[in-house]
Amino acid sequence: MVDYHLVILVHGIWGNSSHLAYIEKQFNEHFEATTTTTKGDNILVYKTTTHAGYLTYDGIDINGKRISDEILEQTQLISDSGNKVVKFSIIGYSMGGLLARYAIGLLDASGYFNHIEPINYITICTPHIGVSNPQTHNLSVRIYNKVAPYMLLITGSQFFLKDKVGKDQKPLIVWMADPKSKFYAILKKFKYRSLYANVLNDKRCSWFTSFISSEDPVNSMYNRIAENIKCDYIKGYEPTIIDYSKPLHYQKQDQVAAAGGKGKGGGGGVAVNEKPNYSWFWKSLRWLKIISSVIVYTPFWALSFIISTIVQRIKMTVRLRKYNKDLDLSNKLANLYEYHEETSLLTNFSNKLEDEQETLVEDMYDAMSWRASHSAKFPKIKLSESQKYAVDKLNTLSWNKYPIIIRHTPATHAAAVVRHPDPTFDEGKVVVEHLLHETFRLE
Repeated sequence: MVDYHLVILVHGIWGNSSHLAYIEKQFNEHFEATTTTTKGDNILVYKTTTHAGYLTYDGIDINGKRISDEILEQTQLISDSGNKVVKFSIIGYSMGGLLARYAIGLLDASGYFNHIEPINYITICTPHIGVSNPQTHNLSVRIYNKVAPYMLLITGSQFFLKDKVGKDQKPLIVWMADPKSKFYAILKKFKYRSLYANVLNDKRCSWFTSFISSEDPVNSMYNRIAENIKCDYIKGYEPTIIDYSKPLHYQKQDQVAAAGGKGKGGGGGVAVNEKPNYSWFWKSLRWLKIISSVIVYTPFWALSFIISTIVQRIKMTVRLRKYNKDLDLSNKLANLYEYHEETSLLTNFSNKLEDEQETLVEDMYDAMSWRASHSAKFPKIKLSESQKYAVDKLNTLSWNKYPIIIRHTPATHAAAVVRHPDPTFDEGKVVVEHLLHETFRLE
């Protein structure tokens, strides 16, 4: 009989299990060579498959239930083969970190962890306190916060904290951070809780939410230049993994020059000192870039996104009606939910569109906050009371927190996990290497 340490990988919104293929490959290669001979553990890595594509629109709770059922099924298959799971770790990417928290809450309530030890809970670029933009001083942002939730159906209302659950009628994400909830209770049981957060160009999953912070010392909502970040790095993983035990702050390049160039910087960026007299020109240029991108890419994804949102709302209604009638829906049909993974011209083109879409969204955020991002002083982020509550409660737990700087691509959210083969995603390989060698624990 073999005792297994089961490692679950959970992808994010619109994604599929192929997005975590690189992490899976690195785990398998590393532990195949080392684990059984040094620690006596047998690592078994499994990528969840029951929440691919538009199924992520069904909500954190529905998809969390799908994932918990899938984990139970995999655990039973291991047991049926004469082996058993004795340790458990889960790694969530993007929305996958929230789905993981919901799933382990259900598993704990079912008694799953009575005889299985929870070891690692790790997230990469996860919106732990939602994605509602805290730049509420900006009219464009306030409009965005009102409109965006409707585009993501049930998940959108949960992401933007518009939903209400339980007796206290709190948003689900806030309830999951409540010490009275089963989701908080199981998170506390894990021996190690770790997270990775982008410092640059990940405004939809920005610092405040992925780092679980009420402050933004790196000015992540505005800054796009690595050289403006003053920090030290973890030895052996420089210049990608920041040492958060050392001072970390934002300092604009013209301020650095005035100070005689002192201080360690992020490097790898090109700082632009824009004169106030020409601010209208640069702002217009930013919007022109956005309009040009929309003209080029709208025929491929924007129009289809709007149409598919309507179609998916109809499909979701039918799907959830059936799901709620049968909560024991078999996960043996997982292959029907999953996209067929293959390397092809169409796949590569789809990956390119995803990257361009992320870049466009970052440009839109930058344009909406252009005036603030080019001012001498930056407005503080203004979290809602619900967001502040979630930050406060989650931070009562101990976390290993790792800020990361990715310079070679504006698609930093995708690069952080090497979501698909791309030469500009090489810094994500450093993130995965650090996760594997420094963050993940066997016991």
